[in-house]
Amino acid sequence: MMQRPFCAPLTAVDSVNTESDSGVSASKVIKADDPYLCGHYPHFTIYPGIFIIESVGQAVRAHVAAHRGATYGADLVEVSRVRFTAPLLPGNTLELDAQITPGEQDPDLLSVKAQARREDGARCAAMTLTFRLEDRRA
Repeated sequence: MMQRPFCAPLTAVDSVNTESDSGVSASKVIKADDPYLCGHYPHFTIYPGIFIIESVGQAVRAHVAAHRGATYGADLVEVSRVRFTAPLLPGNTLELDAQITPGEQDPDLLSVKAQARREDGARCAAMTLTFRLEDRRA
């Protein structure tokens, strides 16, 4: 079985709710002392946009493991659309909601439409991503 680190050791979600069959929600507290944050816009530290995408990815992988089993993984294969609209600063909480639908042409593809908001309700990002399911037994 091949293991993928997915930005290890980055923990891009603190909590994940995988109860819904068709979606996932997650949150992440942005901390000023996280080691990756200090170099991104020095003197005006923000949570990098690519990390928001990784937060969605970690939430989707948790959803897949909860609903398909621990041997299943999900690899990001396409970023169809992404728009960053407000910064996430130290002290903010990233709140994610993502709708997950199976691909129309390929059942091993998942279409993910995600919204990221801060705790004050301001939208930080919106994106459409595609993940490929993979049974990693073997």
